[in-house]
Amino acid sequence: MTSKFVAPALILLLAACSDPAAEPSTPAAPAAAATPAAGATAAPPATPVAASTTPSTQQDDTGMHIECQGTRLTVAGLPDQGNDAPPQTRLDIEKDGQRRTLDKPAEMTDYTAVGLACVQDKDNTPYFVVQYGELPFGCQFCEWFYLYDADGKQLTHSNPPLHGQAPSQEPNNDEYEQWLAKLGVTHPEVTYFKP
Repeated sequence: MTSKFVAPALILLLAACSDPAAEPSTPAAPAAAATPAAGATAAPPATPVAASTTPSTQQDDTGMHIECQGTRLTVAGLPDQGNDAPPQTRLDIEKDGQRRTLDKPAEMTDYTAVGLACVQDKDNTPYFVVQYGELPFGCQFCEWFYLYDADGKQLTHSNPPLHGQAPSQEPNNDEYEQWLAKLGVTHPEVTYFKP
């Protein structure tokens, strides 16, 4: 009698566990409350939206690149500075055939770009997210996120870089979080540069 229930349950379990479209590191979208009736228009989501298209990210000998709506952002390793200095990176943006290096935020002089992502607001306007920190292993409290527009203009700052006092310091991402809320987007999954 139980074998007639085990096979369907096993099939459902296997189907759920081997869904190739599922990504374990991506948060699940909230389930719809009800299916709209024929001819009805669905209401816009009440929660912030994530990027509507997945940007292309790749790493090669020249650096790690992310493309978002025709604009390419690259984080590239700089030559070793010796003296046990941590690895440093350079951030370049390429749009409409023009390439230029972006300045590091003034408050990040001791840190470097370590990760990239792209988000798009409800109007499909693209923005780049750059994570600053330390290479190659990171540190306890250095996860600063900066928002850039598609022209490479830095939109956020971290002044001062840290909140709190040692040993309970944390990165100041206040402006970044305010911009995400203003744009109606969620923090994206960041792809990390491998020096």
